[in-house]
Order: sequence, then C-alpha cells, then structure tokens
Amino acid sequence: MQIPRYQSHPLVADEAERLSCLSQLDILDTSIDPAFEQIVDLTKSFLRVPVVLVTLVDEHRLWFKARRGVDQIEIAREPAFCNHTILSRDLLVVEDLLADSRFDLNPLVVSGPEFRFYAGAPLEMRDGLMAGSLCVLDYVPRRLGERELAQLRMLGTITSALLTQHSDTRRLRELSHEISQAAQLVEQQRQDLQTQKRMLDCASDLAKIGAWEIDCQSGRWTWSEGMFALHEVDRSYTPSQSTPQEFYAPEEYRRLMGLVERSRQTNEPYLFEGEMITAKGNKRWVRVAGHVELRRGVPVRRFGMKQDITQEKLAVLEIKRLAERDPLTGLCNRAQFMRRLAEIKDHGTSVSLMLLDLDGFKDINDTHGHNAGDECLKEFARRLEEASSHNWLVARLGGDEFAIIIENPGSQEELEQVARTILRTGVMPLTFEGASFRCSTSIGIAVSASDAAFSEAELIGQADLALYASKAAGRNRHSFFEPMMKTFADWKVQSIDEVEKALKDGKLCLHYQAKVCLASDELCGYEALLRWNSDDGVRGPRTFSPALEDTRLSLEIGDFVLQAALDQAAEWNDAGLHFGSIAINVGQAQLTDPSFTKKVLDGLSDRGLSPHHLEIEVTEDVFLQRAGEVITLVCNELRQAGVRIALDDFGTGFASLTHLLEFPLSIIKIDRSFIARLSTRAGATGLVKAIVDIGSSLQVEVVAEGVETPEQADFLRSIGCQTAQGYLFHRPEPAEEISSRAFARLVSGPVSL
Repeated sequence: MQIPRYQSHPLVADEAERLSCLSQLDILDTSIDPAFEQIVDLTKSFLRVPVVLVTLVDEHRLWFKARRGVDQIEIAREPAFCNHTILSRDLLVVEDLLADSRFDLNPLVVSGPEFRFYAGAPLEMRDGLMAGSLCVLDYVPRRLGERELAQLRMLGTITSALLTQHSDTRRLRELSHEISQAAQLVEQQRQDLQTQKRMLDCASDLAKIGAWEIDCQSGRWTWSEGMFALHEVDRSYTPSQSTPQEFYAPEEYRRLMGLVERSRQTNEPYLFEGEMITAKGNKRWVRVAGHVELRRGVPVRRFGMKQDITQEKLAVLEIKRLAERDPLTGLCNRAQFMRRLAEIKDHGTSVSLMLLDLDGFKDINDTHGHNAGDECLKEFARRLEEASSHNWLVARLGGDEFAIIIENPGSQEELEQVARTILRTGVMPLTFEGASFRCSTSIGIAVSASDAAFSEAELIGQADLALYASKAAGRNRHSFFEPMMKTFADWKVQSIDEVEKALKDGKLCLHYQAKVCLASDELCGYEALLRWNSDDGVRGPRTFSPALEDTRLSLEIGDFVLQAALDQAAEWNDAGLHFGSIAINVGQAQLTDPSFTKKVLDGLSDRGLSPHHLEIEVTEDVFLQRAGEVITLVCNELRQAGVRIALDDFGTGFASLTHLLEFPLSIIKIDRSFIARLSTRAGATGLVKAIVDIGSSLQVEVVAEGVETPEQADFLRSIGCQTAQGYLFHRPEPAEEISSRAFARLVSGPVSL
C-alpha cells in the first residue's frame, strides 16, 4: 500500500559521508540474496514476530534487502523508524509506538499497517557509519527479554558482516550454506546460547572474524572457531588473561591493554587496530571490538569480535605505494619528492638537491621508438637505485627528468664524487631488441645549509638553473648553483619582458648594411639587421639575445623582421631604386612554423616583389637542429620558388662538407672571425681561400662578412670571392638615411642605392 509522506526525519551528523559509504557497498536494488533471507528467517524464528526487515536507509527511501511479513520492497524514508535506529550503535527498542511521542503521529502507526512495536539493530559499515537496520515489528505492544535482545544484537552483527562482505559472491554462498546449517541447529536448540555462537562462527569465516567472551564472575574465556583460526592455534589451546601478551609485540600490547583498562573503568566499548603475531609466527593486522554487558549496572560479561584485516591493510599500503611511486620506474614520484623535501625543511637539516636530465633521450624515442625510451628510463632508474645510499631519495619527476634528495650531504667534494658516479653510470651503453645506444646525463646541484631556512620552490629553481648551465656548457657534466646563475636568469626574464614591450610599442626596427660586388665595387644587396631603439640608445641583438632564444617571442620578432623587410623592399622597388635584394636572418622557430613558406611567398606576391628580392640567412646550428629535416624541406621549397638561401656564419658551427651538399644553399657567408684573422693568424688566408674554392666548386656565391680594411678586400678579390660586406664599405644604418641619399642623387633615370 502507498505510505503517505511524514514530517522531517532525523539525520545523523555525518549524513553525507554515511550515504557515500552506503553507495560504495553497491548493494542497493540488488537481487534476492540467500544469506540475508536466512537472517530474516532466523530472526523471525527467534523472536516470533510477524515482520522482519533488513533495511538500508537511502537518501529518500527505506529499501528492504530482505523482508518477511510485508509486500513492499521499499517505502519513503520520512516515516521510517530506522531513521532513529541509525543514530547510535545500540539497539533501538520501542515497546509501544503509540505511547512514544516520536512515533504517536507516524502514519505507519496511526494508519496503514498500524504497527505498535519496533526493535532494530543498527547495521554498521565502518567508523560508526550505519547503513540501516535489522528490525522486527509487531502489531501489538510487546517486551523483549535479555536473551532476545542479545539474539537481536548478535544477528545484527552478522548482518553487518554480510553487508561489508556481500561483493564476494563465492564467500556469500559459503556463508549461506553455513547459516543454513546453523539454522537447523538453532531450531533444535533455540535456548542454547552456544548454538548462536556457532552461527556467528559461520558468518565470521566469511569476514575472517572470531567472537570472544569473558565471564566477569568466573574469569572464564570463551572463543569461537574463528578465534582459534585467527591465532593459528588448535582447539586444545585454552585462552586466558595472559593470552594477549602471547600474541602482541610489547608496544602493541601496551596500546591494546590501555584501551581495555579504560573500558573496564568506564564500561564503554573500545576498538583497537594493530598488528599481532600468530602462534605460527605470521604477522596479521587485526581489528578488535570490545563491549560490556551490564546487569543492574554491574558488568557480567565482556564480549566482542576480532577480525583479520590484513588484506584490507595490504590494499591500503598498495594504494599508498601507487600514490607515491612512478609506475614505469618504481622510483618515488613528484608528489612524494615534494613531500620529502617539505619534511626535510621542517626538520631543519641540510639537504642537497640534484636534478638530472638525460641528454639525447628524445633521439632514442625518435629513432628506436617509445618502448626503447621506456627501457632506457627503467635501466637508468635501476642504476640510480644501485648507486644510491641510505640518505638518498631518488625520484622520477616526469619524462626524462630525475631528482635526488640527499639529506645531510657532506662536503662539496663528496657531492662531486656522487655526481661523477652518476655521470659514469649514465654513459654506459644500453641495449634494446638488439640495438645499442647511449645517452649521457646533465646534472644541476643546489645545496641548502642546515642553519638556513629554504623554500622548496627556490631550491628546485636553483638546481634547475644549475642543470641549465650544465646543458649550456655541453652536457654530460654537473654544475653547482651559483648566485650569478640567478642573476643571469633574472636578466633573461627581464630582457624578454622588455623586448616584448618594445615590439608592441614599435621600438624595434631594421638597419641595413650594404653588400658590395668586389669586382666592380657596386652595391648588390642589403642585409637587414635588427635594432632596438631603447632609452639607452640603439642596441644590437647581442644585448637582448634571450628574447631571440625564446621560442614564442622569437617567432613574433621573426614575423616582424620579415614583414618590415618586405615593406622596405616594396618601398624601394616602387620608387624605382635598384637595391638588389634584402637578406634577413631566420631562426628555428620560424622555419618550423608550418605557415612560414606561405607567409614569405604571399608577402612577396602581395607587394609585387620578385622572389629574388629576398634572401633567407640560416646559421649552421639551425640546420643541424633535431628538426633539421623539416627546416631543410622548408628551405628547399623557398629556393625552388626563387628565394635564395644563405648559410650564415660558415665555419663557426659543426656543419661538415657533406652538409654543404645536403643543404639547399645559394650563398655561403664566411664568418667575420675568419676575415679579422687574415693579417694576424697563420693559416687564416689558406682557410678563407679554401672556403671560396668550395663555393666555386659548388657553384654558390661566397660573401665575406666583417671586411674592414683595403688589404682584406684586395685579398678577397685576389682569391675570387665575389661579395663582401663590412665597415670598409658601409655601416648598418636606418632605411631612411639610405633612401634620402638616393633621392638626393636622383636627377633622371633609375638610381642604385
């Protein structure tokens, strides 16, 4: 029948947590379960009541996992008596519902079923959170005796155990079978309390639970079968007052007995969790619950349950391990690394932090695949652990980044030795599926003294700066943090910010340096050079190099240079001034930009310029980057479209003669450092002549940079160098000055700039 809604029901203090725990049981709306059916049958038989329910108190309803005497499978929560049962851990017994002010207006009492009696045992999930109740109802008032109350408590305990263990189907079937056997015995000897204990033993097998009892008058101890199994003793063992001391280590024993003694003084229940050692020497985590039975205020029986929670503890430890460990290498993860660093900071001890990065790891991934990369990381982690000491924490922070925390690290010489050991292990060859490869290690080291408070972020930042210094110095080495590194890093950040603002404010501009044909001394083109009109005067790129190394900002600056150079070329071209071509320096960020080729060709076309009006200058190190194949492809596309490609600063990088054949070059530019040595260093003349001869053999133009004396120019002419630029001919200057001179000479006909 439909039950009308009722007034607001009471809620437990931690209702949200209780509902969450109930949901995690995953038992609501499940099918009929023989084990719970046996429970309600046994309860009905023991207490001789017309209605028995196993209820679960959901957010808005009372759902019956098992029922006898009612047809509904659920009712609205508001009028449910179980709302009151779950407020405590003890039985709720209402001998006459109509005489109780909490229920005298309840629709379940005054209409509908017209219940007059209710008794419920709360079903505990964990930590005092109740799922519902095992309850009995009658249509007439009644009173339960002590034995019946004990029976209801015991059956409630069994039902609670069933709730927490229901997901294990196989064990539930065993429980159902054991309960059925116990039921037959209980029916034959309902008055025998020992039979009820056997039934509890059947349930305890499922939950690895044992029941115990101490008679306060005689001091006699009684154990269920589960207790003997838990302690790994046979049935001949006689438990006594000295038993706890036999199975617990001294510290655990003192802790347990402290709870027991407090319970004896207050007659309150206690709950203990700790580690015990069985008679066979096996360690087990156990949970012990103790209660007291009073008669006229005097303890007559102390009883409780003991549960093996080893698997639960192991699961918690495994979850903790997974939360603290890197799944690939088994090392500590970033979270554990940060926690340990914070702990050391709180302890006030000295600490050394090493940040490690595998050099060339990306090449291994790209060449041999990610499986090879994973094996490399695992092998490197294994080597780090082999080399580690007791005061180390070794962690993988992510990717190919590792860290080592060394507490009380000793002297700098000792840290030097540690770093050298790691560097040696890092370069040892690695093999994977028949392939052999190497990858070195770069290390940055920061040290905090014990008498100086440190910030975790600051210490990590210092080690990171030292790591960057190791990489910048050539990799496969270690560096200690020095204050100048922070100063340099701050300058880089400031430089990037200032140049970014200068770009937005229009303070970046191009100056142009002429290139001259050595055979005729005629102008044949310009190189566009970036300048910054700062408050301190005009500044060249060397003074703000960090901005040009920043990937994002260098791309924006590169776009500015391209568009400004094309605009200037269009202006001169439209004015009829012969300027030859304008060369611009292009970096990796632009050449790996998928839209770069289109930007160049569209920019030329939109301004009515020919591709020969533009030259692209690329340095050796850009061609030799990891993205070298992409860069070469882009340069090929531009060269085929008519844009000339120049290899800038030739001879200062690592390009080989083979690379000259592979790169799509139109021009080779001899670096100014070689020209400056023509009159001061023996062999410089031969080297420059060799470069010119190489250019001639490859049929590419050779341009000499930094020509400052007539003698240098004469030598270059004599060896067949076609083109030169330098202060001997023209200094870099704004386009406006170049244009004004040209227009001043313009009388008739075209004028060369």
